[in-house]
Order: sequence, then structure tokens, then C-alpha cells
Amino acid sequence: MPHVLPLKTSDAPADSQPILKAIEEKFGQSLNIFSTLAYQPDVLGGTTQINDGIRNDLPELLRELAYYKSSQVNGCEYCAHYHKGAAKQAGATDEQIASIDNYNHSDAFSDQEKTVLAYAEQLTKTAKVDPHTVAKLKEFLDDTQLVTLAATVALANFTNRINHGLEIELP
Repeated sequence: MPHVLPLKTSDAPADSQPILKAIEEKFGQSLNIFSTLAYQPDVLGGTTQINDGIRNDLPELLRELAYYKSSQVNGCEYCAHYHKGAAKQAGATDEQIASIDNYNHSDAFSDQEKTVLAYAEQLTKTAKVDPHTVAKLKEFLDDTQLVTLAATVALANFTNRINHGLEIELP
């Protein structure tokens, strides 16, 4: 049971209502994490700004694999549910989804995808990244894309902790 019940748009603070309406338009419904963050309009707005920002620069499949991997490492069923679907929409195969735990030994992933997954896993588990991993990323990502990847993994960890800390449930 959630520690804080998600708000209906009409019950949310006035500053949260337009953000929730935009989310409803984008996703066809308000998602429980955003409806819960609506209690604090600045946090809701900041979260959605970062969420929109990470959609720039980095190829969609790499972004979604990183987000899904971080959520999977953290055991966040809520985020893993949504980002597994987003990864599939971005082109991830069923084989990739099934072998994400063992990505390093799977032929389902390209070397670039494996490096992105290693980055997401390392940053999520230890809050540090091996310099060798970063060097490999810099072979195919520019600095802007690397910043976006770091922000993607950071946002995944943030939302994973919000979901766990508040026991937010899937609708």
C-alpha cells in the first residue's frame, strides 16, 4: 500500500495541475509517480524537466536500456515495468530484455549497448564508473551525450528511490 496516495489532477495544488494535464496528454493518463510528486509542485516540475531533457541527444534505445538496467539493478518494479516497454518501443528485442541480467555475456547486445549497460550498472551500484568504461563510451558518445547518459542513470536512481520510499504502485 502506498505511503502517500496519488492525487487526482483536480485535487493537486494549482501549480501541479498543468503539469499533470500535460502528462495525461503525453501518456494518455497520469502515472502514479507523477500524481504522487504533485503534492510538491517544484519537485514534480523539476522531475518532468529532467525527464524531458534526457530525451535529447542520446539515441532512444541507449537511453531506455540504461534506464531499464538501473531500475532492474535497484529492483524497482514500477520503473522497470515502464522502461522495459519503452526500451521495446525504442527497438530492444525480446532477447535483449530477457538477457539484461547477463548482458556482458550475451550476443544480443552490440559492444556499444554493453558499454552503456555497464555504465548504468556501475553508476547505480557504486555511484562511480570505471575510467575504462568511460573511455569506451567516449569512442562513440560525445560529451553532451555522456552528460545525458549520466542524467538518465541519475534520474532512474532518483525515481527508483521515490517509488521505493513511498511504495508507489503501478496503476
